[in-house]
Amino acid sequence: MMAGGAKRSRNAGSERLRAALLESQRQVLERIASGASLEEVLETLVRLLEEQAGGMRCAVLLADARQQRLRFAAAPSLPENYKLAVAPQLVIGPDTPGCGTAAYLRRAVYTKDTASDPHWQSLRELAIRNGLRAVWSTPILSDADTVLGTFAMYYDVPRLPTHEHIQLIDMATQLARVAIEAKVADELLRTVFESAPRGMLITDLAGKITRVNRAFADLVGYSATELHGKSVASITEEDEAAGLVDELLSHGSEEVHRNRRYRTKTGAIVWTSESSAVRPDASGEPRFVLTHVERIMTEAESDALASLSRREREVLLGVLAGRTSKEIAAALGIAPGSVDTYRSRIMRKLAIHDLPSLVRFAIRRGIAGM
Repeated sequence: MMAGGAKRSRNAGSERLRAALLESQRQVLERIASGASLEEVLETLVRLLEEQAGGMRCAVLLADARQQRLRFAAAPSLPENYKLAVAPQLVIGPDTPGCGTAAYLRRAVYTKDTASDPHWQSLRELAIRNGLRAVWSTPILSDADTVLGTFAMYYDVPRLPTHEHIQLIDMATQLARVAIEAKVADELLRTVFESAPRGMLITDLAGKITRVNRAFADLVGYSATELHGKSVASITEEDEAAGLVDELLSHGSEEVHRNRRYRTKTGAIVWTSESSAVRPDASGEPRFVLTHVERIMTEAESDALASLSRREREVLLGVLAGRTSKEIAAALGIAPGSVDTYRSRIMRKLAIHDLPSLVRFAIRRGIAGM
C-alpha cells in the first residue's frame, strides 16, 4: 500500500509540475507576443521558474555578437555584488566557471559544489559567500547551433539536478531561445524598415497610420511620432483608404500599384508612385496594409512639366530613349541644332543642369508615356 501511495504521489507531483510548466510557457509566450522587451520576457521566465522550485535561483545570460563573452540579462535573485564581480570573468571558453564552459562546449555543465570544482577556483570564495554552491549551466543554442546565451540554476547546497530539474531546464532554454530569436528577428526587420531608401507606410484596415520609416517621414515633412495615429486621408489629396482596402482584399496577397498625392506639413504637394499589399496577423486574418512609397515629383515640378511645349516633350522623350541629337532631329524633321536648343530650354524650365540629371529626372517620374 505504501509503495502504491508513493507512486500515486509521484504521479500527482509530475502532473502538477507539467501543469505549472504549461502555464509558465503560456505566460512567457504571451509576453513575447505582446512586444515586451527581451529583458522583461526573460525576467518573467526566470521568476516563474523560481516559483516552481523552492530555494532555487535562476539567471539568463546573453552572448555577444562575436561569441566571446556573456552578460547577465535576467537574474533578479542574484546579489548585485556577485553579478558585478563575476562579469569580467564571463568569457566563453574552456576551463571557465559554469556558463562560459557550457557555452564553449555547447552542452550542459553541472557543478555539484563550487567549493571543490576546479573551474570555480577563481570565484570560489565569492560563490560560497553568496550561497551559490551548486551551479547548473545550459547553453541556449539557435537552430544554426549559434550560442545565443546560457541558462543557469543555482542552489545554496551541493547537489545535482533531478529529473524534474531537467524538465525545468529544457523548458527554460527553449523559451529563452524563442524569446531571443524573436527579438533578433524583430531588430533585423526594424533595421531594414528604418534604413530603407524608399518610404514605407503601415496602416490598419481603417486607414490609420501605425508606423512609418524615416524616408516616408522625411517625404511628407512630419516626424514619425506626429504621423502615428493619423488618418492617411489627412495627409493625401484624395480619400481612397476604404476603396484601396476593398481592392487589396479582393487581390489577396497581391500588390496594388497606383499614384497618390501627399500633402506635406508645409502644405506642398508631392506626387508618389506606390505599391500596397494587405498583410495578415498570426491567425491568417488581414491585419494591416504595407505600402512602399516612391516620390515622383513635387507640385512645382509638375507645373514645370506642364509648361513644356509639345515639341519640347517630343525632344524629352527622345532623350529618355537614349537617342542622339542627330537621331531625334531626323525623327522630328528638324535640325540637330534645334534639338540642342529645345534640350537647353527643357533643362532650364525643369531647373536641371546636366544631361544625366535630366535623364534621371525623367526616369524617376515615369514620364515616358506622357
